[in-house]
Amino acid sequence: MPDTTIEIPPARWNEFCRAVNDAYRGAVTIRVVQQDGIERDLAHDVPLRLVAFQKQGECNDAVTIEAGPFDERPLQHQIIEPIRIMLKKNGESGRYKHVEILAETGMTEVTFTPGINSTVLEKLAA
Repeated sequence: MPDTTIEIPPARWNEFCRAVNDAYRGAVTIRVVQQDGIERDLAHDVPLRLVAFQKQGECNDAVTIEAGPFDERPLQHQIIEPIRIMLKKNGESGRYKHVEILAETGMTEVTFTPGINSTVLEKLAA
């Protein structure tokens, strides 16, 4: 079965973040790809602690991802002015293992291990 991609519409980004927080207890790897193509790994296979969406007016929305061991201060990565949130489902497992958040400054890629159950997220798709 091939991989499947869905987009979460902006009106449902807050619901998406809450659904991930409620349903997911695994690890994440976070990579940032800047507009100039430079890639930076921010976290590798660490527990996800929080995903939050903040609507801060007309042009300053943000998605914040916190990840890291529970006995340490978490990494906080903030994505300012997100444009699209795309989820990619692994064809073999049927779970969403990859999220891409496109913003004006580049793209944040989050890989979930294990993936998120598809029934939790598909109801949020466009």
